[in-house]
Amino acid sequence: MNLSAIDVNLIVALDALLRERSVTRAARSVGLSQPAMSHALMRLREIFSDPLLLRIGRQMALTTRAEALIPQVATVMQELSVLFFGAPPPPFDPATSARTFRIATTEYVDLLLAPKLTATLSESSPKIALHLLPLDDRSVDAVRSGDVDLAIGVFPDDDFPADVRRVDLVQDRFVGLARASHPKARGRVDLETYLSFGHVLVPGRGAQDGIGDALVAKRDIPRRVAMTAPHVFLLPHLVVGSDLVATVGARIGRAFSSLLPIREFELPFELPPIEISMLWSNRTHDEPARAWLRGVVVDAVSHMQDVGRRRRA
Repeated sequence: MNLSAIDVNLIVALDALLRERSVTRAARSVGLSQPAMSHALMRLREIFSDPLLLRIGRQMALTTRAEALIPQVATVMQELSVLFFGAPPPPFDPATSARTFRIATTEYVDLLLAPKLTATLSESSPKIALHLLPLDDRSVDAVRSGDVDLAIGVFPDDDFPADVRRVDLVQDRFVGLARASHPKARGRVDLETYLSFGHVLVPGRGAQDGIGDALVAKRDIPRRVAMTAPHVFLLPHLVVGSDLVATVGARIGRAFSSLLPIREFELPFELPPIEISMLWSNRTHDEPARAWLRGVVVDAVSHMQDVGRRRRA
């Protein structure tokens, strides 16, 4: 018999009949009329090909098959009770949880947010593990499927699936990056000077790194590309020992300049701002653990230094 043809109410009726050994008492215990319980017993007899209850004198007795069903039916009833009426799962406690979270991000986000996220987890959630994964063209689908908990980066396309939520975290702007002793890259350079530089680029790999270089290219500005780098973390090491320059987000430029003798300079043209956003799945929106993680990310963003305004040359 097809399982979909079984009425779950028959399990409730069977449990009552096995316990009460009486159609009348079984009906009363579950709030059914006696005819309704008699009809349920008839259907159960057909399903099990067994009478289940037999009249012996003035009493009803269970058949051998019915006796064997007692522990099985009790287990099913307990599982149904837990499934439909059980207590909600325990609240998420970051102090004791050993959960692993997965966040897909760009190198830009890794550099700026990872230290704060690590500090927060070390202080308040020592057992939680955080896996940072590269953001790519598959990341939105990974958020939808649950393969990653969050995706953080630049998402210029607003046409997201209906089951994906988005919140803008922070804005940034583009600046030039050069060694501190560079003779020309200081303050706001003019276009002629900018074009005279040798530029180091991070080619886009579908993961948004090098987005500033892509925006410059769209303006048909004929830069001389002297070198390309596989990732943004290599840029400060390439410019610090040469006259090469790079175009980066101001926040990441400031982070680099705190580690090496390099400095930012203002570009001779305007570029659209960088909008860093966070994506997550709508179906996990109310899950306490993931809601906590989103809060940790938002708190980390609030500690990022504001570089939204241009500094005077």
